[in-house]
Amino acid sequence: MPKVSDEHKDAVRRRIIDAALTCLERNGFQDVTTRELLSEAGLSTGTFYNYFPSKEHLYETLAEELLAVDIARVVADTRPLGASIRVFVRDFMLNQPKGAIPLARFRDQAATSPTGADALDRLNRFLLDQFVPLVRSAQADGAIADDLDPEAFVELLDIVYDGMGRRAASEAFQTSYERVGATILAVLGRGALRTGDEA
Repeated sequence: MPKVSDEHKDAVRRRIIDAALTCLERNGFQDVTTRELLSEAGLSTGTFYNYFPSKEHLYETLAEELLAVDIARVVADTRPLGASIRVFVRDFMLNQPKGAIPLARFRDQAATSPTGADALDRLNRFLLDQFVPLVRSAQADGAIADDLDPEAFVELLDIVYDGMGRRAASEAFQTSYERVGATILAVLGRGALRTGDEA
């Protein structure tokens, strides 16, 4: 039997991920059945489990991809890092981004699964590992208060983002995502983020 190339494996993995995104978007980011996902991808059950041990692992991969896009956005910004972080928080995290609801839904779904706790732990660690160095660099540049605990600061922002995504997903805002986001940014600007790094 011929050996499957890495390119083929990557293409099949991508096909599963893209099918999951299509299904999740169609379902309003509610959970999807494995059958629905495989039908969308045109693949067999066995093929799916060759690439992902469970749906939670697939959702974890999707969430990490969303976060990787966020990180790339901050790093690619040509402004000083502190300004880039501020703009990212203002324009993306606190202005109802497309990614907020899927990340919140992933965490909801993972919380109810036997393998979900491990997936959540890995995702939360991934988030800290990726964002904390950016915050430390911004602290070294004087853009973020140096007396803040960078890991706790990133986790706080994630908790806010997650909570706002959950509220948006359930359409439970009494005000709006944007109004709450603007207020959070004002609070951060008076306490955590130093002035002078305006976009």
